[in-house]
Amino acid sequence: MPTNYDKISTLIDRLRILDSGLFQMMFHDDIPLVEFVFRTILDEPDLVCVDAKVEYRVINSLKEHDGVFDLHAAMKENKIDILEMQRNGRLVILFPRMEFYAALTFIAALNKGASYEQIPDVTVIFFTETDVFGMNLPKYTLGRSILETGEVVDTHLKIVCVNGAYEKTDTALGKLIHDFRQCNPNQLFHDNLRDKMRQVKYGKERKSMMTFTDSVWEEVRAEMRVELRDEVKREVKNEIRDEMKSEIRDEVKSEVKNEIRDEISQAVKIQLAQKMLARNLPIAEIAEDTELSIEQVRALQQNL
Repeated sequence: MPTNYDKISTLIDRLRILDSGLFQMMFHDDIPLVEFVFRTILDEPDLVCVDAKVEYRVINSLKEHDGVFDLHAAMKENKIDILEMQRNGRLVILFPRMEFYAALTFIAALNKGASYEQIPDVTVIFFTETDVFGMNLPKYTLGRSILETGEVVDTHLKIVCVNGAYEKTDTALGKLIHDFRQCNPNQLFHDNLRDKMRQVKYGKERKSMMTFTDSVWEEVRAEMRVELRDEVKREVKNEIRDEMKSEIRDEVKSEVKNEIRDEISQAVKIQLAQKMLARNLPIAEIAEDTELSIEQVRALQQNL
């Protein structure tokens, strides 16, 4: 029987860059790799990263609803880029989270007493596992615009959704998306990502990766919950249907028994009344003895 170590080891082998446990280990303290990813996604080859942190917490002192970014990067020229791995691709959840993260970033970036002119340019990138907009594009860039004219307005905020389901690999972004989906480093296009994945999953950092046990289990449990939900739902429906069928069968059986008893009892009463009518007994006496109504007895008398 596999030990916990074996199970965790197997789970690590299955992890992709899309999964937060591996993502954090690969990009922790690796500014060149962070810079490479943001340059590729944003198509900004001159982008320079000066600081990067994984699991970067921004404290919301106003409402005590903090935000934790998968990757927070400070760039030259007063720019901040956020990268989030997003497994849940439902827009009803995605849009509010985008806006909230952007707001937190602005709050954290603007120091007390600073002018609004000093506010940084913020780009929030959500790397989604599915194509949330369904247009089969590698990425979707959301910006502000004047609705009446369609003119784009620079508000220091840009939101980008990377389509993790995009399969074409004829562009730099397409290759990056492909690499983020792979669990085997040999299947990656980019040497830097391939080398780092090998180092983390199979090299000297593998032991450190084992310390991410809770994170790994959380990733896999979340994945299994999604996979099993529909299956379990069908099983529960069948169980409930069987239970209800048994209950209803008992109810119907009881009702049918009572109906049959009533029918038999009524038939016996009618037979008895017919015999008494044949002996010319009084109708009132027959009705009393058989518990039939006088009208019923008279109707039987007419049919004799």
